[in-house]
Amino acid sequence: MLSRILLLIFLLSLSFIPVAGAEGKNEPGTFAEIQDVISLPQNPFFYLSGDYNKRLISEEDQLDHVEEFLNLYFSPWEQSLPRHGMDVQNWIFEHLGNNRGYGENLRQRSPGWLEKQKDNADLQAFGSLNRKAISIRPTDLRLLPTSRPFFHDPALAGEGFPFDYLQNSGVHGGEPLFISHLSKDGAWAWSETSYAAGWIKLEDLAFVTKEFLDNWRSLPLGVFIADQTPLLNEKGIFRFMGNTGTILPIKSRGITANRILLPVRAPDGNAIAEETVIDREHFQVHPFPLTAWNTALVCESVMDTPYGWGGYLENRDCSATIRDIFLTFGIWLPRNSAAQARSGITLSLEGLDNEDKVYGLLREGIPFITLVHKRGHVMLYLGQYRGRPVILHNTWGIRTLRKGKEGRHIIGKTVITTLEPGKELEDLYPGKGLLIDSITSLTLLGGIR
Repeated sequence: MLSRILLLIFLLSLSFIPVAGAEGKNEPGTFAEIQDVISLPQNPFFYLSGDYNKRLISEEDQLDHVEEFLNLYFSPWEQSLPRHGMDVQNWIFEHLGNNRGYGENLRQRSPGWLEKQKDNADLQAFGSLNRKAISIRPTDLRLLPTSRPFFHDPALAGEGFPFDYLQNSGVHGGEPLFISHLSKDGAWAWSETSYAAGWIKLEDLAFVTKEFLDNWRSLPLGVFIADQTPLLNEKGIFRFMGNTGTILPIKSRGITANRILLPVRAPDGNAIAEETVIDREHFQVHPFPLTAWNTALVCESVMDTPYGWGGYLENRDCSATIRDIFLTFGIWLPRNSAAQARSGITLSLEGLDNEDKVYGLLREGIPFITLVHKRGHVMLYLGQYRGRPVILHNTWGIRTLRKGKEGRHIIGKTVITTLEPGKELEDLYPGKGLLIDSITSLTLLGGIR
């Protein structure tokens, strides 16, 4: 604990050191940091105040959340038929049908590319397999059975990389799945998680027997509170990376470390469990007590991580960042930002001027447990800095306008900012570039739901 406090003091001292050359001209193809990222401490611990070890919600309320969480998290293992499938597939072909899209080489897809994907999806086979499974490593939910991207026009702002429209969500290792059927080529499985559906590579999952399922569910759970933790079995063989929000069963608990189970795909395609030991600095008993200190600790683990639309390239977007933070505390959140904004006590800010929005957030917001929402984006309120609200969010960039053409000043990672990041930019899009202009609501998580 002393070493962490000393490290915190050191980090906070660094946050006030000017960044040399940060306000100079950009090199070609690069973007200078916005002023908020330079001037605001980028360590969540800085914004702690009061009794930060006090629970943000009562233990009883948190356990109520956990009960709801477990029912939803394991719901794919309670299914006997697919819940989603044809509706999602029909939507994607309807949505993309008149758009050839662009591939990884930034050239338009061939006219028949989508039809080939549709044929491989074998839509008439929905519900023909109906088996329970588990992800054996971090993987992707794809809207079509392919890893190839489908970008809209890369020449348009907010399109092209990294906005692959076939990327539905990332999936942690060890998540319960329900499999409807396989693609015609046998390489992909239509999979349902507790929060989204899509195609997963068959090699990234394993089917579960009743014996495996019963054993897995009988054990207490733990959760990773740190990103990029390598998981090796007892023979030293790497299995996958544990990331913030990854949940795995605990076989036995120790003072400094826990023995946990890892899901592995056996040669017959079924899951078997291997064991490994992981220290408590990276892995805690689930749910982690919901205090401001613990939330800051989890937030620290996702700071500066790259932006990834829908979990593209195993990164996070805004809603995945928020979801993973609160997974550690047993609070189940939907996958997209609009649904997350409806997941607690919602206070509308629509129709208010910017000054009243700031006043409303400062008055009603509870640091580290209040979400701030605008259309297409969700943020976590941390508190205030010199009288201004401060938020944590993973964002692609700031809308700009230069010579009548819309663009983006790229941020591309998880940062801490005010509600006016980029206000110093000369080409900021008037009336549309600042977050505060389009903020619509606050959501208080926990307590009464």
